[in-house]
Amino acid sequence: MILSPPATPTLAPAEIVERIKALAGDAYLGGRVYRGDPIIEIRPVAVTKLARALRDDQALRFELLVDVTAVHWPLDRGREFEVVYQFRSVRNNLYARLKTRVAQGQHLKSIAAVYTAASWLEREVYDLMGVEFDGHPDLRRILLPDGYEGHPLRKDYPVEGPDFPADAHRNDWFGRLDPDDFWADRDD
Repeated sequence: MILSPPATPTLAPAEIVERIKALAGDAYLGGRVYRGDPIIEIRPVAVTKLARALRDDQALRFELLVDVTAVHWPLDRGREFEVVYQFRSVRNNLYARLKTRVAQGQHLKSIAAVYTAASWLEREVYDLMGVEFDGHPDLRRILLPDGYEGHPLRKDYPVEGPDFPADAHRNDWFGRLDPDDFWADRDD
């Protein structure tokens, strides 16, 4: 099968927002076009169902999950994490960004059964932000070692790391001290 995507998108960004609004139903919270990109916000409970609809809907055919990421808004109590899904339709030359908000400790349903790429992408969000995905086939750290404490992309994570300054002056593979005298008065 030779896939030749159309040179121009089959739907305008505003039409994509309206189509996803219709597919999301009561789960739709809002949508807009920003710099030519359709952005839709939905309720967390509808992520898996809507992901399947985005893939299977003939007008959209979002067959590619480009990315899953998250943003931490620690002062927005009750919805601290904004999880962002980016979809692409090669067949129809379309793009859409789907967002949902969850509270600290609230889980999302995994979309790995719908998009296999989500298996890796959700693990990254879990590892770096701490958002858990129910039904994920292998939810564990992907970048950081097992037993690592915390999630370093959260805004409340210490910039210097959890063990600063004890580990800051060890600058080579062997853990030797930095040769300058900045750390001279330290006894560890």
